[in-house]
Amino acid sequence: MGSNEDIMHEFVRRELKRLYPTVDGWQIKPVPRAEGEEQCFLVTRRILGRSEGANVVVSFEQKVDPAIVDQLKSCKVSGVSNPGKVLVVPRGADTSDIPDDVRTLEMQSFGFDGDELIWLKRRAQMSEKTPAKESA
Repeated sequence: MGSNEDIMHEFVRRELKRLYPTVDGWQIKPVPRAEGEEQCFLVTRRILGRSEGANVVVSFEQKVDPAIVDQLKSCKVSGVSNPGKVLVVPRGADTSDIPDDVRTLEMQSFGFDGDELIWLKRRAQMSEKTPAKESA
């Protein structure tokens, strides 16, 4: 059985697959993490004889600590000379202290409602069904 954190990271992996599709050659691998660290993923592909990739770190914090950038730098993508840096956060997270060279992606699965982290249902489920208009 997995923990809530494992389930939350599975949603993140799905979102990464949407952004970095396997049909385009992208490979997404989780990085083992130490106690107290956020989950990192390595996203890589080989295309036209060159490698490209990104270090991805996931934070579920409402106010993202700028020290997370150090964790992004510590994830190494082998064979990629200048990997991108990507931070994945819930909707409504405060990323104002994150440097501009870090690409910030908001999750579609999670967001903040006030101070509470909530799971956002699919858009079709989020919109209320409107009653059918009566014909006059």
